[in-house]
Amino acid sequence: MANLLYPASTGHYVDDKYSPLLEPNLWYNNIFQPGVTFTDKYQLGAAGQIFVHKPGTGTVSPTVPGADFSDSVVQDSLITISLNKQFNRSRKIYGATLASVAYSAAASEMETAIREVQQGWTKAAYQALAADTSVQVSDTTDTAATASTVYDLIVADRQKLVEEGASPNTLIVSPSVYGLLLKSDEFQRTGQIGDQVVADGRVGRIAGLTVVEYQGVDSDIADDTTISGGDSSDITWATADEMEWVMYDSDAFSIVTSVEATRLVQEPTRFVGTLAQVQIVSGFKVTNSDRVLIKYTDAA
Repeated sequence: MANLLYPASTGHYVDDKYSPLLEPNLWYNNIFQPGVTFTDKYQLGAAGQIFVHKPGTGTVSPTVPGADFSDSVVQDSLITISLNKQFNRSRKIYGATLASVAYSAAASEMETAIREVQQGWTKAAYQALAADTSVQVSDTTDTAATASTVYDLIVADRQKLVEEGASPNTLIVSPSVYGLLLKSDEFQRTGQIGDQVVADGRVGRIAGLTVVEYQGVDSDIADDTTISGGDSSDITWATADEMEWVMYDSDAFSIVTSVEATRLVQEPTRFVGTLAQVQIVSGFKVTNSDRVLIKYTDAA
């Protein structure tokens, strides 16, 4: 980088100085919070995988008063949550760097490593949720949402899940759908609630659902991914397809974590400096796919 001359071409060279401030990187939202957008109720301590019993169900029909009991055995099933995803990041910081910059390089590298692992963890969790093998699929895959239809489409999808016996409480939407919600006429434009929506750009809740905006709603679904919709034929994801939202009961999406480690390690032999290291080991599982619905637009 050339030194500056004041005046240009004929003057004196000026000294360079680096700012102690850092330009922040851009990150996707951290959307998965325990008790809000997923459940950690199966966090039971040390384990490589966790088995959860799911009782079987049957139907009961009325009989005449005085009738004897009719005994039955209803088989249960097992749900397996495997802690099979590990996320590692180790960022090298040379001692010469630490001694030569005005900002806290170790703290910056650690913060960045945490965010990098968080991004990978969030992406894996979202993929486990949205691309589960038998989730419900919206009845309107041939209709992209607009500002005038988005509320009605969400209500229709909510109705579909409720009719299946689910209690949806969470809606993960793409930024484009979030924008449609902010422009939707269904939001009151007068009064305190309407003023807050317009001023803050926060949807909050709609139709009894907590709305969460996530930048990877569509892009995190890889091309050629096959999603076997529980009430439809298999979906093979293509570039032109667009995922719009995932609606679900947060109690039906489980995340279990066995290791969360962050550390600054003084490197003893290979180089003079420090390693900023982060590790998470987790398992992700939709424990009941009838309680999850995806809304996408099929380009085919």
